[in-house]
Amino acid sequence: MKKKFHLAWFGNTGPTGWRKPSGALFDWRHADIYLEIARLCERAKFDMVLFADSLAVPAVLGGSRDWSVAHGHHVTQDPAPTIAMMGAVTSSLGLGCTLSSTFYPPFLLARLLSTLDQLTKGRILWNLVTTASNDAAQNFGLDEILEHDARYDRADEYVALCRKLWDSWEPDAVVMDRENNVFADPTKVHEINFEGEHFRCRGPSTVTASPQIHPVISVAGTSPRGQRFAVQHGDMAISHKNSIEDMRNYVVTTREQLAASGRDPMSVKIFFSIKPVIGDTEEQAQEKWAFNLENADVDAGMATLATFMGIDLLKFDIDKPLPRDLHVPGMRGTFQRYLSMPEGTTLREWARDEGLYETYKICGTPDHVADVLEHTVEYTGCDGFHFRPSRGMTDIEYLLEVCTKLIPVLQRRGLVRDEYRGKTLRDHLFEF
Repeated sequence: MKKKFHLAWFGNTGPTGWRKPSGALFDWRHADIYLEIARLCERAKFDMVLFADSLAVPAVLGGSRDWSVAHGHHVTQDPAPTIAMMGAVTSSLGLGCTLSSTFYPPFLLARLLSTLDQLTKGRILWNLVTTASNDAAQNFGLDEILEHDARYDRADEYVALCRKLWDSWEPDAVVMDRENNVFADPTKVHEINFEGEHFRCRGPSTVTASPQIHPVISVAGTSPRGQRFAVQHGDMAISHKNSIEDMRNYVVTTREQLAASGRDPMSVKIFFSIKPVIGDTEEQAQEKWAFNLENADVDAGMATLATFMGIDLLKFDIDKPLPRDLHVPGMRGTFQRYLSMPEGTTLREWARDEGLYETYKICGTPDHVADVLEHTVEYTGCDGFHFRPSRGMTDIEYLLEVCTKLIPVLQRRGLVRDEYRGKTLRDHLFEF
């Protein structure tokens, strides 16, 4: 029996595709494009849509934010109100936003997510990040970000506090007894009196127990400490890998760590990033791939890598390999992707690949792409994939291509769902 897998769209709320002529059809600043993305993904029976976020316009590359401003790099709107609007035009699609445990007060974040879960009847995901940017730290009155592992240590306590707040209203606390004028049973609403190293909170939450109680939590930890964090707290892990072997190793390691921690090895759903290049013929697909590679923006790749790792890469020779013992104050998983590339890979080659925004090459007709995804799931043991926007097309164009050309093939093969059978995002995610 074929193993079914899950699908997500992982997009941005910033000016992606603004240079393309078709970008004028949907203005990224307005609701229309996000509502259309939601409708498309629900018709295709995706598990969820989730959005990245940035809390700073970066000034890492060259010590200036001029390049970022000129190119709209990490210019973003808040994803939380965006998914709230998307929830109003869908009934089953999961909706996720990226929120930082380093900068959002935990009481406000727990309250926000509970509210969104109430409004959408249980379809919310928190993409939990610790944030690796000194630029972001300076927007919040700090000089620099905490050290890598210390961010995760603090986030352990943060998640524990959020879970206490979500549990502060028992699921049956609200009785709404109109005859006796009783809204909720006071014995089922609890102060939490949380006292930790980093946080204190009395509680209870001001929001009643939401349909999922705890929103689905997604973690993108790839470094050893980040992976341990995902094993401890995640319902879902998302990762970017360069090869099918890297994917398999990540799945095996994660499952082993889950078992060692006392959790069910299958209790965390593992998704990998993909961006298939799809053509009506193999020749057309290869032409599109070649065009994208030829036009890959090396400067954009350099800016992205510098931002993620927290290192000004302009101080290195772009035509030589990076030092393999490079200290990375930001996202160490990003540098691990470089270390998994062939030894001798130059910074220019890596930046070009990042400019192409592709981590695992999939290129061909819809049937060929379906073959690759089916084999990848069987070989690696992963649970699903999240599509990322294409460099060669606007978000809406690429998503429309995926939904109209690839998804029907996957559904005919019985590899992905053709109907929603649960009510909440957690139902969808753990249906198979």
